[in-house]
Amino acid sequence: MKPYARAALWTALAVQAIWFVTQGSDAFGVCVLVALGAFAALSGRHPGTGVAVRVLMAADFLLSVGARFGAFGGPDTPGVTWGDFAHFTSYTRQVASFLPAALAPVLAVLATIAELGFALALLSGFQLRHAARGAACLLASFGISMTISLPVADQFHYCVFALAAAMLALSTVDRHPLSLDNALTRARARREANPVGRTLPCGKIT
Repeated sequence: MKPYARAALWTALAVQAIWFVTQGSDAFGVCVLVALGAFAALSGRHPGTGVAVRVLMAADFLLSVGARFGAFGGPDTPGVTWGDFAHFTSYTRQVASFLPAALAPVLAVLATIAELGFALALLSGFQLRHAARGAACLLASFGISMTISLPVADQFHYCVFALAAAMLALSTVDRHPLSLDNALTRARARREANPVGRTLPCGKIT
């Protein structure tokens, strides 16, 4: 993990922890802080902590996408954030209140596509560096928009900036266990070590 990414992550975690101590937390917030704290502290020696962060972020994206399509109940279901895409579009209009209201449906669709794509990339471990950077940018844009348009408590409730910093940090990590990137790198190394058609000293073809 690069020093600037580590510093950003620890700063975001410290601010998030102070907010929780002063304003209260929930199970989701505690799990996020524990997972991201372990990643920040141990990723250099235990790359597996990055896997937990990937799964956590992917699950958060997928649950959010599911909620806007009624996977957990309709808009009137207790505990359900949106319940359908119309309510999510309305929420997008609130979050992006500084932009023309006509852009809300487009932004809602783009955000959904991006979250789903990043979730699948993080889970599979494919193009992780790019996926993590993209997720960091997306989350940072969410956090900034929420801070501008909504009560400041909203972005702290969802740990938006802490998760954004974690994705930035993840994009700087070199080793990614249990990932397609790792598997493809090993396969490429094996091919380079044993190229097809190489001529041996005895004249035989491998």
